[in-house]
Amino acid sequence: MKKTIIQRLLLGISGVVISSWSFGMAPMTDTEMQDVSGQGLIVSETIAGTGAGAGYNYYRMGLDARLSLNANIDKMQLGCGGFNESIASNACDIDLDFVRLMGLDGSGTEPGAVGSDFVLTRPYIELATTGSGTTREVVGLKIGSQQADGFFGVGRRYSNGQLNLENGGTCGSGSPAARVACHSGINRLSGNIRSELSGQLPVSIPLLGTQNACFGDSSNNSDCNTPYYVNIVGTRINELYQESVPLTLDDGFLSAIGIDQAYATIQQRLRFVHGFALDGTDDFFLSFQREKVAYPNYDKSGYSAPANAGWWMNVPSVNVKNFTGDTVNLSIVEALTALRAPGPVVRDSELNVIPPDNCFGGAVFC
Repeated sequence: MKKTIIQRLLLGISGVVISSWSFGMAPMTDTEMQDVSGQGLIVSETIAGTGAGAGYNYYRMGLDARLSLNANIDKMQLGCGGFNESIASNACDIDLDFVRLMGLDGSGTEPGAVGSDFVLTRPYIELATTGSGTTREVVGLKIGSQQADGFFGVGRRYSNGQLNLENGGTCGSGSPAARVACHSGINRLSGNIRSELSGQLPVSIPLLGTQNACFGDSSNNSDCNTPYYVNIVGTRINELYQESVPLTLDDGFLSAIGIDQAYATIQQRLRFVHGFALDGTDDFFLSFQREKVAYPNYDKSGYSAPANAGWWMNVPSVNVKNFTGDTVNLSIVEALTALRAPGPVVRDSELNVIPPDNCFGGAVFC
């Protein structure tokens, strides 16, 4: 079996070490071995693609270690212009303002304290190639980890009357445009993000008063205990459009007369989302490819959803839970349409989500 360059290098290094220490060697106890770091630190392997990965060979190089970091990034832009301009012009594949990588608080859904760590378990780099020998070509580069633990915070929140310095417009509450102007953060996103969502919001209907509606598995409302999942998939997307979101009515006139189920179509700009939790998330990665590529999972049991050409973020499991929205005003006609799927369109509701604070001292952003 042919050995890669890295494998040859590692074998050569190990040979030198063994020959240098072949005399005077002594057995070590398990306790003594635990005190030694760096054993098998660098690992590499070749994966022959099958199924969704047929036609590709994958070369993986990684660390058998945990990488802990706490970082703040003013502006994160990847893949601006170029191939995907036909999808969204004058844009980037990934465009985020004020990114924060930090730890969790122990609940699995909320950011931790300043200085807490975002942890990547067994980080690695992987190349996707086609052909062989002199015709071999690299078609994709993936930076990933077996697991990710931490909070990925993004953006900032403006107060009523303030000018949005990143996107323009004045923060307010009178219209969807004014509500959007209160937020910066996710401008464009390319990737596959599977999210568990939950929250609640009051719904005001003329003559019928205000009803409380909730969805998902919410720790803030015992009437909503069924997990609700959404896949955010696409290239250079800037909003979530989800039809037939099931709502539970648990307070108000409608629930009092036995009507406790309703539906809504959610159209929400991603700028309202200020972060998500990764609680032991498997196969979190960032990749760049010239064509659509399905990368193998870390344990090689299957393949991720195909990554589109350009930059791509893959997050198989995140939590965006327990947000509380402002009052949604519906007419009588809209309220009647809410009793059947897909329900009325609810656009750019204020979710009252606050970006996490990861700054020491009095810094506004760090």
